[in-house]
Amino acid sequence: MTTPSTRLLVGFAGTLLLAPVLALADPPHGRGHGKGHGPGHKESYWDGPCKIERKWKKNGDFDEKRKCKDHGPVGYGPAPAPAYVPVPVPVYPAQRDPGVVIQGTVRLP
Repeated sequence: MTTPSTRLLVGFAGTLLLAPVLALADPPHGRGHGKGHGPGHKESYWDGPCKIERKWKKNGDFDEKRKCKDHGPVGYGPAPAPAYVPVPVPVYPAQRDPGVVIQGTVRLP
């Protein structure tokens, strides 16, 4: 008979042994940065307003074509002026330091 803690320990150890195998089971995505591109491989994507098309050659080099859409001139207005709000400074009347004041009752016998 096994205890629950033993079962937990065996399950945890099995998970640790199975994790690297599952990570290697991920199929390649077919995309990459220069890896796995055969001759005639084409790739196209957008970079902002530009469409980029790449076509790989047999020697591993690639041709890149960019087609950009012109959205016209972009006008930016002037930056707004900063609005500084003055912070009120409290003004207190001048006070004299009273020093130490001891008040009490003295009784003599």
